[in-house]
Amino acid sequence: MVLEMLVQIITEPCFNILRTKEQLGYIVFSGLRRANGVQGLRIIVQSERHPAYVDDRIEQFLLQMKEHLENLTEEEFDRHKEALAAQRLEKPKRLSALSARFWAEITSQQYNFDRAQIEVAYLHTLKKSDIIKFFNDLISADSPQRRKLSVYVLSTAEGGAGNNEESQVDVQRKAVRIENITQFKSSQSLYPLVQPFINIGTITKSKL
Repeated sequence: MVLEMLVQIITEPCFNILRTKEQLGYIVFSGLRRANGVQGLRIIVQSERHPAYVDDRIEQFLLQMKEHLENLTEEEFDRHKEALAAQRLEKPKRLSALSARFWAEITSQQYNFDRAQIEVAYLHTLKKSDIIKFFNDLISADSPQRRKLSVYVLSTAEGGAGNNEESQVDVQRKAVRIENITQFKSSQSLYPLVQPFINIGTITKSKL
């Protein structure tokens, strides 16, 4: 919920700064990504500029967001909190959406069918200082706990970003280039699985 709250606060500034003001590209998106029990903040920009330049502008945007969070008034913070709570508690408009929500709990073996109510209750306990601490600990470029993956998709067609000189942009950050994705994945440690919200015991498979 801390991450969701951060996403709620920076979504509009991300679009306004990177899309409207800097005009980096037609598609600018920031949001939450969850997969296999791991979650993170993602920022996607489709641009004619070289990804190295875009990456640098995203980092500059995040620096601005640190100041933005610190200058956020309590009234503004509460408005973001209530907006996120209303979004999370909104009832599905289609039966398929409700079914997908339940099946997500089943396939992940979490079985938390009242997740929205529980997480929104926790959301109401969050303070601005919690979001700032989270940002400083995990999002800020200065944090030793930060983990970042940049994915560059380059056009090598005539006039494409892969043929210009912006790839030489000095982003002043240490980066490791992944040459072999399979080898990189196998070298990483694994997070422990989140334990089920409801323990339904071991399911015995049918012998048929």
